[in-house]
Amino acid sequence: MSTYETAKTQYVASSTGKFAYRRLGASQETPLLCLIHFRGTMDKWDPLLINSLAEVRPVILVDYLGIGQSEGRVAPSFRESAEDIAEFLSLINIDKIDLLGFSIGAFVVQLIALNHGDKLNVEHLIICGSSSSVGPDMPETKNDYITDATVKNLEVQHFKSLFFARTSEGGKAADDWWARLGARTESTSGEKPTNWASQGLKDEGKAMMAQGQAYAGFQNASSSQGRDGTYDRLSELKMPVLVAQGSDDWMFPTLNSFLFQQKVSNGQLIVYPNSGHGFLYQHARLFAKHVIAFLEG
Repeated sequence: MSTYETAKTQYVASSTGKFAYRRLGASQETPLLCLIHFRGTMDKWDPLLINSLAEVRPVILVDYLGIGQSEGRVAPSFRESAEDIAEFLSLINIDKIDLLGFSIGAFVVQLIALNHGDKLNVEHLIICGSSSSVGPDMPETKNDYITDATVKNLEVQHFKSLFFARTSEGGKAADDWWARLGARTESTSGEKPTNWASQGLKDEGKAMMAQGQAYAGFQNASSSQGRDGTYDRLSELKMPVLVAQGSDDWMFPTLNSFLFQQKVSNGQLIVYPNSGHGFLYQHARLFAKHVIAFLEG
């Protein structure tokens, strides 16, 4: 069984680029597709989390077009990103899927479920550290997260601000997670790991700016209507939905996760103690157990 450290990267051409992806874990059950946060790549998931999930479920990781090892333009809207991923799943002959999205990845999985349910059977939806598109009772944070999120070179200190509680416990969790990111190497996989999107601004920041444009549109009331938004359509999500969040998210107010859960017909909410946006890394084993129980319930 392939693990996070050993899974080989595969490629499939799409109408607008080429997807890089990996399949790992168990061979039975519905696959779980995981979509990562702003500037993240397949190589930036927490190995402890992914391997814990893959012990009992097939897991698919993929780089958004134009990010990591994928090629093409970076989608300037989350609607287009959802279209990209829906096409990717079709290309690898997946018509039944469970979806897990973290941060902006959760925006994309919402739109996949809402916009592409006619061709793709989304059995379960898992929303991590996120929100819907903007709405009158979905407040935006007043915290300055943009400064750390858009730095030239992302380092652990930026994630201590963005992802983890600003306590000694949070600091240790950040350091532990950061150390685990080194588990996949060229020697374990035969492949050179990728870096954060726009790291060092080697692409002149183009990937980061495109993802930022998508985020700005999703958080704008006039541009996040219809197929570009989710707030007004959450009640259309009829599959089981797990909303998971840290107790004090610096980037997306934890209250929004409660409000999200209240607006879906078959939702449940778990809030993890003494944690923030990156709760799923701080509580990786526990969160994986909860995800598996949700998928098997």
